[in-house]
Amino acid sequence: MIDASNIQLVASDFNDHLIDITDGSQVTLLGAPQGGHILLVGARIKAAGDCQLVANAALRDTATNRVLGLEQRPLLLERRSDGWAVPRRGLDAMPNVAVCPASAASTMIYNHEYKLEVTLMTLDEQPVASASAMITPTCLPTDGFCEGDCAAF
Repeated sequence: MIDASNIQLVASDFNDHLIDITDGSQVTLLGAPQGGHILLVGARIKAAGDCQLVANAALRDTATNRVLGLEQRPLLLERRSDGWAVPRRGLDAMPNVAVCPASAASTMIYNHEYKLEVTLMTLDEQPVASASAMITPTCLPTDGFCEGDCAAF
């Protein structure tokens, strides 16, 4: 297992830049090509070994314990000279957690706090590391569909 000090949750913003996620972070909901809104999330890791990993990411409503969005996919990492491996840019590089619209939500998704959970595994699904943070998904002011997509049913 990777030590907790060697994993950092990250999200891609609307400019395709990686931002670190910690408790209390605001994470931008991105319009998905197929419709709805997603969180594009993953992790950067500091590890000496293989960087061919699978990431499982979930957004959980802590009031109901329901999973609002879940996705598992290969985490495509690039090694950096500082010893960290970071996700590549693009929709294929990290889990696209589809959270809007969400029939499991008891309240609107945007501007409310939820728990983001990310588990990293080897290709044969052996756990390597996990991390979580309380985040607040947010809508871009220029995204006219986000608030409607992310409203409670």
